[in-house]
Amino acid sequence: MSNKSKIIIGCMSWGSWGKKLSIEEQAEMIQFCTENGNSTFDLADIYGDYTSESEFGEALNKSGVKRDQTKLISKCGIQLVNENRNTKTKHYNYSKEYIVQCVEKSLRHLNTDYLDTLLLHRPSPLMEANEIA
Repeated sequence: MSNKSKIIIGCMSWGSWGKKLSIEEQAEMIQFCTENGNSTFDLADIYGDYTSESEFGEALNKSGVKRDQTKLISKCGIQLVNENRNTKTKHYNYSKEYIVQCVEKSLRHLNTDYLDTLLLHRPSPLMEANEIA
């Protein structure tokens, strides 16, 4: 049985870029969404200035919702200026190495060993499609 929901829950504004929901409030949102048939959550490494995935991962653990009851989507490719990153200007990076690094961080932050879907955030016509395929 597939648990992919018809509605995808966007989580960009759950953390510091929006509502500033606490971990407990996010856990309640995850419970509410899944109980009402919406089990697919859209995240990205940059959301919340690189904090939303770890907050969501913690909230998912606290929610009591099992990982296999959800579908997690994440995105990568945008690099923002951030005090915890060695980035001087906002830019896009679609190199194989960067994508692998982002996925490994997303998995760690989300406390999971797999993503259901990985998207490139605003893909560039300059990316090397053969390298990242």
